[in-house]
Amino acid sequence: MNFFQSFYLTSRTFMVLGICIALFSVGLVFTPAFVLGQLLLCLLMIAVLAETIMLYSKPQLITSTRILPNRLSNGDENQIELQLKNYVNSPLNLTIYEDLPDLLQLRTWKLKLSLNKLAQHKAIYKVRPTQRGIYTWEHTHVLCSISFLAFTARKMKFEGLSSVSCYPSFEQFKKLPIHALTSSYAETNTTHIRKIGQSLEFEQIKDYISGDNYRHINWKASAKQGRLMLNQYQAERSQDIYMVIDMGRSMKMPFKQQTLLDYAINGTIALTKSILDVKDKAGLITFSSKNCSYLPARSEYKQFGIVNDQLYNLTTDFLESDFERLYKFVRVKVRQRSLLIIFTNFDSINSLKRNLQYLKAIAKYHLVLVVFFENTEIVELVSEPAGNLRDIYTKTIGKHFLTQNHLILKELVKAGIQGLITQPHLLSISAINKYIQIKKKQMI
Repeated sequence: MNFFQSFYLTSRTFMVLGICIALFSVGLVFTPAFVLGQLLLCLLMIAVLAETIMLYSKPQLITSTRILPNRLSNGDENQIELQLKNYVNSPLNLTIYEDLPDLLQLRTWKLKLSLNKLAQHKAIYKVRPTQRGIYTWEHTHVLCSISFLAFTARKMKFEGLSSVSCYPSFEQFKKLPIHALTSSYAETNTTHIRKIGQSLEFEQIKDYISGDNYRHINWKASAKQGRLMLNQYQAERSQDIYMVIDMGRSMKMPFKQQTLLDYAINGTIALTKSILDVKDKAGLITFSSKNCSYLPARSEYKQFGIVNDQLYNLTTDFLESDFERLYKFVRVKVRQRSLLIIFTNFDSINSLKRNLQYLKAIAKYHLVLVVFFENTEIVELVSEPAGNLRDIYTKTIGKHFLTQNHLILKELVKAGIQGLITQPHLLSISAINKYIQIKKKQMI
Protein backbone atom coordinates (compact mmCIF):
# COMPACT_ATOMS: atom_id res chain seq x y z
CA MET A 1 0.00 0.00 0.00
CA ASN A 2 1.57 3.31 -1.10
CA PHE A 3 1.85 6.48 1.01
CA PHE A 4 -1.19 8.32 -0.34
CA GLN A 5 -3.46 5.28 0.14
CA SER A 6 -2.30 4.66 3.72
CA PHE A 7 -1.96 8.23 5.08
CA TYR A 8 -4.83 9.67 7.17
CA LEU A 9 -5.37 12.75 9.32
CA THR A 10 -7.15 12.04 12.61
CA SER A 11 -10.05 13.92 14.19
CA ARG A 12 -7.60 15.55 16.63
CA THR A 13 -5.88 17.31 13.72
CA PHE A 14 -9.16 18.76 12.46
CA MET A 15 -10.06 19.90 15.98
CA VAL A 16 -6.78 21.84 16.23
CA LEU A 17 -7.38 23.28 12.74
CA GLY A 18 -10.80 24.41 13.90
CA ILE A 19 -9.21 26.20 16.85
CA CYS A 20 -6.73 27.87 14.50
CA ILE A 21 -9.55 29.12 12.28
CA ALA A 22 -11.35 30.50 15.32
CA LEU A 23 -8.18 32.31 16.44
CA PHE A 24 -7.68 33.73 12.95
CA SER A 25 -11.25 35.01 12.95
CA VAL A 26 -10.80 36.69 16.33
CA GLY A 27 -7.47 38.04 15.10
CA LEU A 28 -9.30 40.33 12.65
CA VAL A 29 -10.18 42.54 15.63
CA PHE A 30 -7.64 41.36 18.20
CA THR A 31 -4.10 41.04 16.76
CA PRO A 32 -2.55 38.80 19.50
CA ALA A 33 -5.14 36.10 18.72
CA PHE A 34 -3.96 36.08 15.08
CA VAL A 35 -0.35 35.56 16.22
CA LEU A 36 -1.42 32.79 18.59
CA GLY A 37 -3.26 31.10 15.74
CA GLN A 38 -0.15 31.21 13.55
CA LEU A 39 1.95 29.72 16.34
CA LEU A 40 -0.57 26.91 16.94
CA LEU A 41 -0.72 26.15 13.20
CA CYS A 42 3.08 25.91 13.01
CA LEU A 43 3.19 23.57 15.98
CA LEU A 44 0.49 21.40 14.37
CA MET A 45 2.45 21.16 11.11
CA ILE A 46 5.60 20.18 13.01
CA ALA A 47 3.69 17.52 15.01
CA VAL A 48 2.09 16.11 11.87
CA LEU A 49 5.46 15.95 10.08
CA ALA A 50 7.20 14.36 13.09
CA GLU A 51 4.49 11.72 13.58
CA THR A 52 4.45 10.91 9.88
CA ILE A 53 8.20 10.29 9.91
CA MET A 54 7.83 8.07 13.00
CA LEU A 55 4.98 6.05 11.45
CA TYR A 56 6.73 5.48 8.12
CA SER A 57 10.27 4.96 9.42
CA LYS A 58 9.66 1.21 9.60
CA PRO A 59 8.06 -0.90 6.88
CA GLN A 60 6.12 -2.92 9.48
CA LEU A 61 4.64 -1.28 12.56
CA ILE A 62 2.51 -4.16 13.80
CA THR A 63 1.35 -7.63 12.82
CA SER A 64 -2.18 -8.97 13.16
CA THR A 65 -3.30 -12.60 13.11
CA ARG A 66 -6.94 -13.68 13.27
CA ILE A 67 -7.84 -16.88 15.16
CA LEU A 68 -11.23 -18.37 14.24
CA PRO A 69 -12.99 -21.35 15.88
CA ASN A 70 -13.28 -24.59 13.92
CA ARG A 71 -17.00 -23.97 13.51
CA LEU A 72 -19.54 -21.37 14.59
CA SER A 73 -22.53 -22.07 16.82
CA ASN A 74 -25.77 -20.69 15.37
CA GLY A 75 -27.61 -18.27 17.64
CA ASP A 76 -24.79 -18.08 20.22
CA GLU A 77 -21.98 -15.66 20.94
CA ASN A 78 -18.83 -16.95 19.23
CA GLN A 79 -15.39 -15.66 20.23
CA ILE A 80 -12.96 -14.34 17.63
CA GLU A 81 -9.37 -13.51 18.58
CA LEU A 82 -6.93 -11.04 17.04
CA GLN A 83 -3.26 -11.44 18.02
CA LEU A 84 -1.43 -8.10 17.70
CA LYS A 85 2.25 -7.30 18.13
CA ASN A 86 3.93 -3.85 18.23
CA TYR A 87 7.37 -3.58 16.57
CA VAL A 88 8.15 0.10 17.39
CA ASN A 89 9.49 1.77 20.54
CA SER A 90 6.39 3.96 20.95
CA PRO A 91 2.92 3.14 22.25
CA LEU A 92 0.31 3.02 19.51
CA ASN A 93 -3.38 3.81 19.28
CA LEU A 94 -5.11 1.28 17.02
CA THR A 95 -8.47 1.43 15.31
CA ILE A 96 -9.32 -1.96 13.83
CA TYR A 97 -11.80 -2.56 11.02
CA GLU A 98 -12.65 -6.15 10.10
CA ASP A 99 -14.12 -7.29 6.78
CA LEU A 100 -16.81 -9.30 8.56
CA PRO A 101 -18.95 -11.87 6.72
CA ASP A 102 -21.92 -10.49 4.81
CA LEU A 103 -24.28 -12.84 6.67
CA LEU A 104 -23.58 -10.99 9.93
CA GLN A 105 -24.94 -7.72 8.48
CA LEU A 106 -22.50 -5.62 10.56
CA ARG A 107 -21.53 -2.56 8.50
CA THR A 108 -20.16 -0.16 11.15
CA TRP A 109 -18.05 -2.50 13.28
CA LYS A 110 -14.75 -1.23 14.66
CA LEU A 111 -12.50 -1.82 17.66
CA LYS A 112 -10.26 0.73 19.39
CA LEU A 113 -7.38 -0.15 21.71
CA SER A 114 -3.91 0.93 22.83
CA LEU A 115 -0.77 -1.14 22.36
CA ASN A 116 2.33 -0.51 24.46
CA LYS A 117 5.76 -0.34 22.87
CA LEU A 118 7.17 -3.69 21.73
CA ALA A 119 4.16 -5.40 23.35
CA GLN A 120 1.80 -8.18 22.34
CA HIS A 121 -1.94 -8.10 22.85
CA LYS A 122 -4.92 -10.40 22.28
CA ALA A 123 -8.03 -8.54 21.19
CA ILE A 124 -11.21 -10.57 21.57
CA TYR A 125 -14.60 -9.77 20.11
CA LYS A 126 -17.78 -11.79 19.73
CA VAL A 127 -20.19 -12.34 16.86
CA ARG A 128 -23.67 -13.88 16.92
CA PRO A 129 -24.59 -15.63 13.65
CA THR A 130 -28.29 -16.15 13.02
CA GLN A 131 -28.14 -18.32 9.88
CA ARG A 132 -26.55 -21.63 9.05
CA GLY A 133 -23.98 -21.53 6.23
CA ILE A 134 -20.43 -20.47 5.33
CA TYR A 135 -19.11 -17.29 7.01
CA THR A 136 -16.11 -15.72 5.27
CA TRP A 137 -13.75 -13.20 6.88
CA GLU A 138 -11.61 -11.24 4.44
CA HIS A 139 -9.04 -8.58 5.43
CA THR A 140 -8.15 -6.77 8.63
CA HIS A 141 -7.56 -3.00 8.33
CA VAL A 142 -5.73 -1.19 11.15
CA LEU A 143 -5.20 2.57 11.56
CA CYS A 144 -2.05 3.15 13.64
CA SER A 145 -1.11 6.43 15.33
CA ILE A 146 1.43 7.43 18.01
CA SER A 147 -0.38 7.60 21.36
CA PHE A 148 1.11 10.89 22.65
CA LEU A 149 0.52 12.67 19.31
CA ALA A 150 -2.32 10.99 17.38
CA PHE A 151 -2.51 13.68 14.67
CA THR A 152 -1.94 11.28 11.77
CA ALA A 153 -2.61 7.62 11.17
CA ARG A 154 -1.10 4.99 8.95
CA LYS A 155 -3.40 2.37 7.49
CA MET A 156 -2.13 -1.21 7.39
CA LYS A 157 -3.94 -4.02 5.60
CA PHE A 158 -3.52 -7.65 6.62
CA GLU A 159 -4.59 -10.34 4.18
CA GLY A 160 -6.60 -13.01 6.00
CA LEU A 161 -9.22 -14.72 3.84
CA SER A 162 -10.76 -17.54 5.90
CA SER A 163 -14.12 -19.33 6.00
CA VAL A 164 -15.93 -21.11 8.82
CA SER A 165 -19.10 -23.19 8.75
CA CYS A 166 -21.93 -22.20 11.08
CA TYR A 167 -23.58 -25.32 12.54
CA PRO A 168 -26.72 -25.67 14.68
CA SER A 169 -26.11 -24.49 18.23
CA PHE A 170 -23.60 -26.61 20.14
CA GLU A 171 -22.71 -23.91 22.66
CA GLN A 172 -26.08 -24.52 24.34
CA PHE A 173 -24.64 -27.69 25.89
CA LYS A 174 -22.47 -25.48 28.10
CA LYS A 175 -25.51 -23.49 29.26
CA LEU A 176 -28.25 -26.10 29.58
CA PRO A 177 -28.20 -28.72 32.39
CA ILE A 178 -28.64 -31.53 29.86
CA HIS A 179 -26.22 -33.91 31.56
CA ALA A 180 -27.84 -33.31 34.96
CA LEU A 181 -31.31 -34.07 33.58
CA THR A 182 -30.30 -37.30 31.86
CA SER A 183 -28.18 -38.44 34.83
CA SER A 184 -31.09 -37.83 37.19
CA TYR A 185 -33.34 -39.91 34.96
CA ALA A 186 -30.78 -42.73 34.73
CA GLU A 187 -30.45 -42.87 38.52
CA THR A 188 -34.20 -43.15 39.12
CA ASN A 189 -34.88 -45.50 36.17
CA THR A 190 -32.36 -48.31 36.07
CA THR A 191 -34.74 -50.51 34.05
CA HIS A 192 -37.27 -49.34 31.48
CA ILE A 193 -40.37 -51.45 30.93
CA ARG A 194 -42.15 -51.04 27.66
CA LYS A 195 -45.92 -51.17 27.99
CA ILE A 196 -46.90 -51.13 24.33
CA GLY A 197 -45.08 -53.22 21.74
CA GLN A 198 -42.12 -55.46 22.33
CA SER A 199 -38.67 -56.31 21.08
CA LEU A 200 -38.16 -58.87 18.35
CA GLU A 201 -34.64 -59.71 19.46
CA PHE A 202 -34.63 -63.47 20.24
CA GLU A 203 -33.07 -64.62 23.52
CA GLN A 204 -33.92 -68.32 24.16
CA ILE A 205 -36.53 -71.12 23.98
CA LYS A 206 -38.14 -72.06 27.30
CA ASP A 207 -41.02 -74.19 28.61
CA TYR A 208 -44.46 -72.69 28.27
CA ILE A 209 -45.95 -71.50 31.58
CA SER A 210 -49.56 -70.61 32.11
CA GLY A 211 -49.99 -66.92 31.48
CA ASP A 212 -47.30 -66.66 28.78
CA ASN A 213 -48.23 -65.13 25.46
CA TYR A 214 -49.48 -68.06 23.35
CA ARG A 215 -48.54 -66.21 20.16
CA HIS A 216 -44.88 -66.91 20.92
CA ILE A 217 -45.27 -70.69 21.07
CA ASN A 218 -42.61 -72.42 18.96
CA TRP A 219 -44.56 -75.27 17.38
CA LYS A 220 -41.56 -76.99 15.82
CA ALA A 221 -39.70 -77.13 19.14
CA SER A 222 -42.90 -78.23 20.89
CA ALA A 223 -43.32 -81.14 18.45
CA LYS A 224 -39.74 -82.28 19.05
CA GLN A 225 -39.95 -82.05 22.86
CA GLY A 226 -43.49 -83.32 23.22
CA ARG A 227 -44.48 -80.33 25.33
CA LEU A 228 -45.23 -76.70 24.68
CA MET A 229 -42.11 -74.57 24.14
CA LEU A 230 -42.04 -70.79 23.99
CA ASN A 231 -39.78 -68.26 22.23
CA GLN A 232 -38.49 -65.77 24.76
CA TYR A 233 -37.43 -62.31 23.61
CA GLN A 234 -35.24 -59.77 25.30
CA ALA A 235 -36.98 -56.96 27.13
CA GLU A 236 -36.64 -53.81 25.08
CA ARG A 237 -34.91 -51.09 27.02
CA SER A 238 -34.49 -48.45 24.31
CA GLN A 239 -37.26 -46.87 22.30
CA ASP A 240 -37.25 -45.15 18.93
CA ILE A 241 -37.52 -41.37 19.25
CA TYR A 242 -37.98 -39.33 16.08
CA MET A 243 -37.64 -35.55 15.91
CA VAL A 244 -39.99 -34.33 13.17
CA ILE A 245 -39.25 -30.82 11.88
CA ASP A 246 -41.83 -28.78 9.99
CA MET A 247 -40.07 -26.72 7.30
CA GLY A 248 -43.17 -24.88 6.15
CA ARG A 249 -44.33 -21.29 6.03
CA SER A 250 -45.26 -21.04 9.72
CA MET A 251 -41.65 -21.77 10.74
CA LYS A 252 -40.31 -18.70 8.94
CA MET A 253 -41.47 -16.34 11.70
CA PRO A 254 -38.43 -14.48 13.13
CA PHE A 255 -37.49 -14.14 16.79
CA LYS A 256 -34.31 -12.26 17.73
CA GLN A 257 -33.19 -12.39 14.07
CA GLN A 258 -33.55 -16.21 13.94
CA THR A 259 -36.39 -18.14 12.35
CA LEU A 260 -38.44 -20.62 14.34
CA LEU A 261 -36.98 -23.29 12.06
CA ASP A 262 -33.48 -22.54 13.37
CA TYR A 263 -34.75 -22.70 16.95
CA ALA A 264 -36.32 -26.07 16.15
CA ILE A 265 -33.02 -27.26 14.67
CA ASN A 266 -31.10 -26.16 17.77
CA GLY A 267 -33.69 -27.87 19.98
CA THR A 268 -33.37 -31.05 17.91
CA ILE A 269 -29.60 -31.11 18.46
CA ALA A 270 -30.02 -30.75 22.24
CA LEU A 271 -32.76 -33.37 22.30
CA THR A 272 -30.69 -35.81 20.23
CA LYS A 273 -27.86 -35.63 22.75
CA SER A 274 -30.28 -36.26 25.62
CA ILE A 275 -31.88 -39.22 23.83
CA LEU A 276 -28.51 -40.86 23.20
CA ASP A 277 -27.43 -40.21 26.81
CA VAL A 278 -30.56 -42.04 28.00
CA LYS A 279 -29.64 -44.93 25.65
CA ASP A 280 -32.68 -44.49 23.42
CA LYS A 281 -32.55 -44.44 19.63
CA ALA A 282 -32.62 -41.01 17.96
CA GLY A 283 -33.94 -40.46 14.44
CA LEU A 284 -34.88 -37.49 12.28
CA ILE A 285 -37.72 -36.69 9.89
CA THR A 286 -38.20 -33.40 8.03
CA PHE A 287 -41.22 -32.51 5.92
CA SER A 288 -42.43 -29.62 3.77
CA SER A 289 -44.84 -29.08 0.91
CA LYS A 290 -43.05 -31.33 -1.59
CA ASN A 291 -40.86 -33.89 0.10
CA CYS A 292 -39.87 -35.63 3.31
CA SER A 293 -36.46 -36.83 4.47
CA TYR A 294 -35.74 -39.66 6.87
CA LEU A 295 -32.85 -40.70 9.08
CA PRO A 296 -33.44 -44.08 10.80
CA ALA A 297 -33.26 -44.13 14.58
CA ARG A 298 -30.03 -45.49 16.05
CA SER A 299 -28.52 -45.55 19.51
CA GLU A 300 -24.83 -45.26 18.52
CA TYR A 301 -23.31 -41.98 19.63
CA LYS A 302 -22.02 -41.30 16.11
CA GLN A 303 -25.69 -40.69 15.29
CA PHE A 304 -25.29 -37.27 16.92
CA GLY A 305 -22.75 -36.23 14.28
CA ILE A 306 -24.93 -37.59 11.47
CA VAL A 307 -27.95 -35.63 12.72
CA ASN A 308 -25.81 -32.50 13.10
CA ASP A 309 -24.52 -32.71 9.53
CA GLN A 310 -27.98 -33.36 8.11
CA LEU A 311 -29.45 -30.39 9.95
CA TYR A 312 -26.58 -28.16 8.80
CA ASN A 313 -27.43 -28.91 5.15
CA LEU A 314 -31.18 -28.43 5.63
CA THR A 315 -32.80 -26.07 3.10
CA THR A 316 -36.44 -25.15 2.49
CA ASP A 317 -38.62 -22.83 0.42
CA PHE A 318 -41.00 -22.12 3.35
CA LEU A 319 -44.17 -23.14 1.49
CA GLU A 320 -47.29 -24.52 3.16
CA SER A 321 -46.56 -27.79 5.02
CA ASP A 322 -48.28 -30.99 3.90
CA PHE A 323 -49.28 -33.02 6.98
CA GLU A 324 -51.01 -35.59 4.80
CA ARG A 325 -47.68 -36.31 3.12
CA LEU A 326 -46.11 -36.63 6.58
CA TYR A 327 -48.73 -39.20 7.65
CA LYS A 328 -48.18 -41.36 4.55
CA PHE A 329 -44.42 -41.09 4.91
CA VAL A 330 -44.46 -42.11 8.59
CA ARG A 331 -46.73 -45.09 7.89
CA VAL A 332 -44.27 -46.39 5.30
CA LYS A 333 -40.96 -45.63 7.03
CA VAL A 334 -41.61 -45.96 10.76
CA ARG A 335 -43.05 -49.44 11.28
CA GLN A 336 -42.34 -49.77 15.01
CA ARG A 337 -44.24 -47.79 17.64
CA SER A 338 -42.16 -44.70 18.42
CA LEU A 339 -42.27 -41.29 20.05
CA LEU A 340 -42.64 -38.60 17.38
CA ILE A 341 -41.71 -35.10 18.60
CA ILE A 342 -43.13 -32.73 15.98
CA PHE A 343 -41.71 -29.19 15.95
CA THR A 344 -44.23 -26.96 14.22
CA ASN A 345 -46.22 -23.77 14.70
CA PHE A 346 -49.94 -23.12 14.30
CA ASP A 347 -51.16 -19.60 13.55
CA SER A 348 -54.65 -20.22 14.90
CA ILE A 349 -57.07 -22.89 16.02
CA ASN A 350 -58.31 -23.15 12.42
CA SER A 351 -54.84 -24.03 11.13
CA LEU A 352 -54.71 -26.85 13.69
CA LYS A 353 -58.14 -28.20 12.73
CA ARG A 354 -57.06 -28.40 9.08
CA ASN A 355 -54.28 -30.82 10.04
CA LEU A 356 -55.64 -32.43 13.21
CA GLN A 357 -57.06 -35.42 11.33
CA TYR A 358 -53.56 -36.35 10.13
CA LEU A 359 -52.05 -35.95 13.60
CA LYS A 360 -54.80 -38.17 15.05
CA ALA A 361 -54.12 -40.76 12.34
CA ILE A 362 -50.41 -40.79 13.24
CA ALA A 363 -51.28 -41.02 16.95
CA LYS A 364 -53.07 -44.34 16.32
CA TYR A 365 -49.71 -45.99 15.70
CA HIS A 366 -47.24 -43.77 17.60
CA LEU A 367 -47.04 -41.53 20.63
CA VAL A 368 -47.11 -37.96 19.27
CA LEU A 369 -45.77 -34.87 21.03
CA VAL A 370 -46.52 -31.58 19.22
CA VAL A 371 -44.18 -28.72 20.19
CA PHE A 372 -45.29 -25.24 19.13
CA PHE A 373 -44.26 -21.71 20.02
CA GLU A 374 -45.52 -18.83 22.10
CA ASN A 375 -44.98 -15.32 20.74
CA THR A 376 -42.93 -13.63 23.47
CA GLU A 377 -43.38 -10.18 21.95
CA ILE A 378 -47.14 -10.49 22.40
CA VAL A 379 -46.60 -11.70 25.98
CA GLU A 380 -44.50 -8.60 26.71
CA LEU A 381 -47.06 -6.35 25.03
CA VAL A 382 -49.95 -7.78 27.07
CA SER A 383 -48.01 -7.48 30.34
CA GLU A 384 -47.46 -3.71 29.88
CA PRO A 385 -50.05 -1.34 31.37
CA ALA A 386 -52.48 0.31 28.94
CA GLY A 387 -52.08 4.07 28.68
CA ASN A 388 -54.89 4.92 26.27
CA LEU A 389 -57.81 3.44 24.35
CA ARG A 390 -55.58 2.24 21.52
CA ASP A 391 -53.40 0.30 23.97
CA ILE A 392 -56.53 -1.37 25.37
CA TYR A 393 -57.55 -2.55 21.90
CA THR A 394 -53.99 -3.77 21.20
CA LYS A 395 -53.79 -5.68 24.51
CA THR A 396 -57.21 -7.26 23.85
CA ILE A 397 -56.10 -8.53 20.44
CA GLY A 398 -52.83 -9.79 21.96
CA LYS A 399 -54.71 -11.74 24.66
CA HIS A 400 -56.86 -13.27 21.93
CA PHE A 401 -53.75 -14.65 20.19
CA LEU A 402 -52.40 -16.03 23.48
CA THR A 403 -55.75 -17.68 24.18
CA GLN A 404 -55.53 -19.38 20.79
CA ASN A 405 -52.39 -21.24 21.96
CA HIS A 406 -54.20 -22.66 24.98
CA LEU A 407 -57.17 -23.67 22.83
CA ILE A 408 -54.79 -25.47 20.48
CA LEU A 409 -53.27 -27.32 23.44
CA LYS A 410 -56.74 -28.37 24.67
CA GLU A 411 -57.67 -29.67 21.21
CA LEU A 412 -54.50 -31.74 21.07
CA VAL A 413 -55.11 -33.24 24.52
CA LYS A 414 -58.73 -33.99 23.58
CA ALA A 415 -57.44 -35.90 20.55
CA GLY A 416 -55.04 -37.95 22.71
CA ILE A 417 -51.95 -36.07 21.53
CA GLN A 418 -49.30 -34.65 23.84
CA GLY A 419 -48.67 -30.92 23.48
CA LEU A 420 -46.04 -28.43 24.60
CA ILE A 421 -46.15 -24.63 24.36
CA THR A 422 -42.75 -22.99 24.74
CA GLN A 423 -40.98 -19.73 24.11
CA PRO A 424 -38.38 -20.00 21.31
CA HIS A 425 -35.33 -19.36 23.49
CA LEU A 426 -36.53 -21.96 26.04
CA LEU A 427 -37.28 -24.64 23.45
CA SER A 428 -34.31 -26.93 24.15
CA ILE A 429 -34.74 -27.22 27.91
CA SER A 430 -38.55 -27.42 27.67
CA ALA A 431 -38.44 -30.23 25.09
CA ILE A 432 -35.87 -32.20 27.11
CA ASN A 433 -37.94 -31.87 30.29
CA LYS A 434 -41.06 -33.06 28.46
CA TYR A 435 -39.17 -36.03 26.99
CA ILE A 436 -37.83 -37.04 30.42
CA GLN A 437 -41.35 -36.70 31.83
CA ILE A 438 -42.74 -39.03 29.15
CA LYS A 439 -39.99 -41.55 29.88
CA LYS A 440 -40.66 -41.50 33.61
CA LYS A 441 -44.37 -42.10 33.04
CA GLN A 442 -43.48 -44.97 30.71
CA MET A 443 -45.89 -43.69 28.10
CA ILE A 444 -43.87 -45.22 25.26
